[in-house]
Amino acid sequence: MTVTIVYGSPQNPDSSITPYRSLVRATPPAAEPVSLAEAKTQCRVDTSDDDAYISSLITCAREYMEEVLDLSMINQAWQARYDVFPLWELILPRPPMAAAAVTITYRDEAGNDQTLLSASNQFQVDSNIVPGRVYPLYNEVWPAVRGDENSVTVEWQAGYGATGASVPSILKQAMLLLVAHWYEMRQPVFASYSQVIPVPHTFETLMAASGWGGYR
Repeated sequence: MTVTIVYGSPQNPDSSITPYRSLVRATPPAAEPVSLAEAKTQCRVDTSDDDAYISSLITCAREYMEEVLDLSMINQAWQARYDVFPLWELILPRPPMAAAAVTITYRDEAGNDQTLLSASNQFQVDSNIVPGRVYPLYNEVWPAVRGDENSVTVEWQAGYGATGASVPSILKQAMLLLVAHWYEMRQPVFASYSQVIPVPHTFETLMAASGWGGYR
């Protein structure tokens, strides 16, 4: 199959994520955006009795915000699978994309697995734009694939950095607010006279962010 690419005047990049069949976190972050000490200060806690509980709230808050905002705070590895290559660029989810090696494996027309490496300059990577993307070398096209399910797998790094120092302050403050809220409100509802009133940003919020999602 021959694909012809016509080059015209530069266009603004499309920020739509390329539809994928599956997305998994291959390697979780090694740290959290906010420290236990920062969270305890926000919660006004000066003992160690609830350290384990507060630490769990930090992780939960980070996972919730990453899911809702579709981003990666601390460096982590993601793996997306596709049935075929797009005509040109693959726009990757969970930005920001880190300036690190990207690996693409694909099943060729004969059914054999092949590997492309950014470190070997076998395709181009743009980690400066948000979301990040990969695309063929100049005047080239993606290789032909078999086209069955999960024929193409892309693995890349995403995140603002290896520690919380690289994460924007607005995200860290939002995490601290959420941690303090969950620490204070430990039930999804509270009783007020004859009413049972739901507590915002508790059970229903977490359930809404924990579904299987949908095919993108």
